Amino acid sequence: MSSVLKLKTYFDIIKNDYHYKNDLIIIAGPTCVGKSSLAIKLAKLINGVLINADSVQVYKDLELLSARPSKVDLNQVPHFLYGYVKSNINYSVADWLNRLNIVLKDIEKTKKIAILVGGSGLYLNAAINGLAPIPILTKENKNKSLIKLKNIGIDRFKKTNFNIDPKYVGKNQDKHRLLRSYAVFLQTNKNMTYWHKQTRKGAIKRNIYNFLIDLERKSIYERCELRFDNMIKAGAIEEVKKLHDSNINRSLPIAKSLGVRWLLNYLDKKISFEEAIRLSKRDTRRYVKRQITWFNYNYIPYKIINMK
Repeated sequence: MSSVLKLKTYFDIIKNDYHYKNDLIIIAGPTCVGKSSLAIKLAKLINGVLINADSVQVYKDLELLSARPSKVDLNQVPHFLYGYVKSNINYSVADWLNRLNIVLKDIEKTKKIAILVGGSGLYLNAAINGLAPIPILTKENKNKSLIKLKNIGIDRFKKTNFNIDPKYVGKNQDKHRLLRSYAVFLQTNKNMTYWHKQTRKGAIKRNIYNFLIDLERKSIYERCELRFDNMIKAGAIEEVKKLHDSNINRSLPIAKSLGVRWLLNYLDKKISFEEAIRLSKRDTRRYVKRQITWFNYNYIPYKIINMK
């Protein structure tokens, strides 16, 4: 029996309770396991629409490297929140969550079933649990945090943040998270741990039916490498060249996304094309590993759809 039929069988069980206003389907899983194709088939079976929950597929200028749905896919069922953000915008999970809530209200009017599809843990967690009510940071405090880092170096900056918030920093030592953590403290005189204990906002107030797409890790790696090769053949380097020619700010999320970072380095003539490909594939494998870990330890209960 195919994965779609297994999925449809499950919906046959719950369909009497399912309502387009009260419920949300989530199809989640690591990159390159077939989430989108499965979601499209499901949407056609149950009069559904797809909503993007991938932090890179929101960008207009990254169709190939983000593995955004093709024109053929887009013509099969309605898609929302794909390719609508300009590359020079520092788009946040809060921005996406606000748009998601608006889109869900619009979809209700059509009486179609909303299917949220993606593998970005922060996005999925925000949809399910909401976000901590951290105030919008001022440009002044963001700059102060950056200047502090530049003045004392990353090691001392980590220690400074650790002294302010050992619980948060012990788990989050990424430079950009440290910068945000310090800016939050400057602005509010409260650390990230304090804010994360506050009542969260923006969660989707619906019954959520979760499906996690499962596949052997080795197979995922093989699929990722093949897909990346195909992206390059299809012209992904031209996508990145446009970003490069626009002098894209390298601190923006799109410039740090999978494939883009190292191809930008290649276009800067800092590394060879072959090295850019190798490092991009390496980072993709690492990302898959992090995704699997996240789904194993952070996700709410789900029904596993095995794609073997």
